[in-house]
Amino acid sequence: MLILERLRDDMAVISGDSGEFSVSPDMVKGCREGDVIILSNDVYITDDIATEKRRKDILSLQNSLWDE
Repeated sequence: MLILERLRDDMAVISGDSGEFSVSPDMVKGCREGDVIILSNDVYITDDIATEKRRKDILSLQNSLWDE
């Protein structure tokens, strides 16, 4: 699974199972920080289903921290 960790003017940082790497921000146009991304035709696109599931899982984990 690849996650867009940080997006800056001069680079985009992606993390995956093998660690982090940087690419040109042009390769992740339309993606937001925290999105699950996939490589398609030499650019990264958001995997909407995986991103939504990841966000729900994180929210559920956060909420469980406050449950007694």
